[in-house]
Amino acid sequence: MPLKAVCIELRPNLCSGHVFLQFEHDLCDRSKTRVVIKEHDVHIVEDGADSADSSTSELVIRHASFGMDIQQISVFTASGQHISFRFNYTQIDLDAVHKAANMLGEPKSRSLLLSFGEREDVVSLHCSNCLYELVPSCSYKRLREFPSGLIDPSEFFCHNHGTTSKQQPTLVPSSFDLYYGLNHIVLNITVLQSRVINSSGHLYCKRCMQMLGLTILEDAAAKLWADALRWLPSNSSPETHPSLPRQLFQYSTVTQLMLQLLSNLWTQSMPQLCPSTSRALLIATMPNRQQQYMLIHVLERQLAVLRRLPKETTDEAQELHYFRACKLYFRVFDNSLDELEQQMDLPRLHISPCLFRELQVRFNRNSQLIPRAWRYNSVEEKLLLTYFFYENEQQELQQQEHRTQQMVKLKTTPKKQTQQKKPELAQNRNQKQEQEEYETDAGLDASLDEDEDDETDSDDEHSDTDSETRSSLLHKSASIREYEQNLVKRWLTQRQSSPDSNS
Repeated sequence: MPLKAVCIELRPNLCSGHVFLQFEHDLCDRSKTRVVIKEHDVHIVEDGADSADSSTSELVIRHASFGMDIQQISVFTASGQHISFRFNYTQIDLDAVHKAANMLGEPKSRSLLLSFGEREDVVSLHCSNCLYELVPSCSYKRLREFPSGLIDPSEFFCHNHGTTSKQQPTLVPSSFDLYYGLNHIVLNITVLQSRVINSSGHLYCKRCMQMLGLTILEDAAAKLWADALRWLPSNSSPETHPSLPRQLFQYSTVTQLMLQLLSNLWTQSMPQLCPSTSRALLIATMPNRQQQYMLIHVLERQLAVLRRLPKETTDEAQELHYFRACKLYFRVFDNSLDELEQQMDLPRLHISPCLFRELQVRFNRNSQLIPRAWRYNSVEEKLLLTYFFYENEQQELQQQEHRTQQMVKLKTTPKKQTQQKKPELAQNRNQKQEQEEYETDAGLDASLDEDEDDETDSDDEHSDTDSETRSSLLHKSASIREYEQNLVKRWLTQRQSSPDSNS
């Protein structure tokens, strides 16, 4: 069937739901598309079929699955590739709804916890893209949480207060300290200064040029994004232990980062009808050193949703699964601040470019579920309505581990091939040295005489054929062959200019 996606907002406290259907084709391309309710089941019937039992119909909501006694629909909208409507019910089996959940429990923000211990583990930090070692093995004496930027740093620490004291020495970690925050760590700049490229305060990996972070606190410290780093235990390497590169934080999925982001912006439950307290500005510095801004207006942080999973991820694509979602408006701005002047008073949070792009991709993709008539908040602001679906964290972790293993294999395979070729290269070098020792002046003179004798032969015998090239490369490299040819030319010149040759 041409039905591409199904998303149903459930509001059990209001005994209602809102259905969004996305098709693979425009509705105008079909002669007739209807929504049919039969025995509390909701069907989509196409091409003028007379019955919901027809082969051209598709079941959207099954009464036997969740026990919703749907009898009528309202606020029906059909445009482009979308159909949306609302429905009411008097009964629902919430236990059956929760059993259809794609996660083990309700999504909750977890505490920021590093995956290695203080004074216990000796770890080295590596680039997540090429596994280049950025910080040598070290046992950190202090692992402390760093202020998020939403509060005054002087209120974060319980010492070194007062107007006469400077706060910078407190915030800059020592060489054996590591501070951490939402998806980032803070290190003393001296521990990695020789292994990164610092371009106007933007830090890049010296090997692959991946952006790692920024310098802060007057270039005395480095703020590195956690998704650009991996860590390894002491006395290990990606070559010898391909599965060892690990995430810096214990809970590092995109779902958990989104939950922590919302918790950092709004520590308490926010009023949903007050735009000034439910908006924030996310800022990311891209690898080209340009800043991008994302304005978000959160409507609901824990919305109950029934949706179909993408067809390529499961065999049960037709089944509805229970999710929790964040419903919000968003808009991405470029480096121009003219459109952001009205948003300057909003709370700001700097995030990594990787997280910024991931959120933007998910927001844009999920906004396609909503009909264009419902998609924007106003003509002036043009904020786009979308969802962030909280995924199963265990599944996300498995996907991350799989990507890490694939990345390690790609990075280590060329090195293994190079190591295998080393004995062959050494053997070739030994053969070249033996040949160079054997080729004396007399030998070159003899070969010169042979070449002079061969000049009377046909041109075909001296033509540059592929077989001739292959046979010469079996004994001598191209550079040595060129060197010998130059020697032969010099010998010819010397013999022609010598008195014996003139006589």
